[in-house]
Amino acid sequence: MKKINRRTFLQSTAALGALTGIKVARAGASSPSNQPIIIDLFMRGGMDGLNVVPPFSGPDRAFYENLRPNIQVPLTGTNPVIDIGEAFGFHPAAIGLKDMYLAGDLTVIHGTGLPQEHVTRSHFDATKLLELGTPQSLSTVDGWLTRHLNSTPYITGAEVIPVLVSASSNPISLQAYYNALTVDQVNGYHPNSGEFQDEHAAAIGNMYAGNSALDLSVAGAMNTLAIISALDLENYVPAGDVVYPDNNLGRQLSLIAQLIREDLDINVATAEYGGWDTHNGQGDGGGGYFFGKVAELSDGLYALWSDLKAAGLGQQVIIIVHSEFGRRARQNGDNNSGTDHGSGNVMLVIGGRVNGGQMYGTFAGLSNEQLFGGEDVSPEVDFRQVYATIVQEVLGNPFIDQVFPGYTNHSNMGFVSPDLIFKSSFD
Repeated sequence: MKKINRRTFLQSTAALGALTGIKVARAGASSPSNQPIIIDLFMRGGMDGLNVVPPFSGPDRAFYENLRPNIQVPLTGTNPVIDIGEAFGFHPAAIGLKDMYLAGDLTVIHGTGLPQEHVTRSHFDATKLLELGTPQSLSTVDGWLTRHLNSTPYITGAEVIPVLVSASSNPISLQAYYNALTVDQVNGYHPNSGEFQDEHAAAIGNMYAGNSALDLSVAGAMNTLAIISALDLENYVPAGDVVYPDNNLGRQLSLIAQLIREDLDINVATAEYGGWDTHNGQGDGGGGYFFGKVAELSDGLYALWSDLKAAGLGQQVIIIVHSEFGRRARQNGDNNSGTDHGSGNVMLVIGGRVNGGQMYGTFAGLSNEQLFGGEDVSPEVDFRQVYATIVQEVLGNPFIDQVFPGYTNHSNMGFVSPDLIFKSSFD
């Protein structure tokens, strides 16, 4: 990896800023060696957690097979459940998830979701309620990550990149936050690259030098351009000989790892991976379309975590994987069918301070009486309890009442260690 020197970064961005008329933020005192970082990964479309982490034994296994005669992940055959010695196993494509789990770096939290009184099967509403962090209201003006960033003691206002969004637009969780680097691809990022690209950037900066919303938006985009131009983002060398999958998710996660490894004060990074709305064509017998989705997710996460861990950042980083809701427990057709929108789901949490290799949460069961409304995995764990545990114990933000207004009587779930071990060998 070509490590950029902080002084060189500030000088180069300041030079481009002078051309464009943009003020480039100075870096604060924090660095990757002494600050917590959350990577929030959203599985858009409603990931079927019941097939990512299916029952392996016990009474729920029999109920599962009855509910999903075709799309179940079988115990034997071509694509059997990965046995980890517990009542639940992993989908056969989830080799990376299994490896991280057995290494103690990943935990599975069962039965998470919106509080039962606020359950909705609308993609739009469920996503918004989760990312606003206020399941009681769709009209909250800011997202939960915005409120975390505005209340955490780790943000001073002097950071170069406090937030990285590896996508084309900011998620709702960052609603009303205006200091994020948002980039979905590095190639061709410049609006008019070539011999006179600096002059073109300067012209754009001069055209939008006012204080209107449009001027400020363009200034933010040009500030992003200054940062991208100062970094060698196309020639990244991951730590530990890690190879990222050659797909969109792999590129998003690689970009996140690279910028975290730069000395740029990142506190929050987000990305999303869609295509989980499997009403039909999910795949029978543990194979098909869903196998490919799980493999891409598992391989990408394993590469991201291995890269950051090998770089000495494992104790600072926590990765959370979630979706807007789960799927119905019962398949909705016969051969090569799928599942409709549900409610309860699994969340995955990865990190050096995760008490991994065990499962948390509450799985109510799969009998008709145990299913929520007789149809879904029951959401027994308020999603805010998972996030609040991370916010308080890992991110060091004690103000969970500000991050999640209306959320009371929080109880630490115990899946993370509150003790931050600093890596003195970090360069």
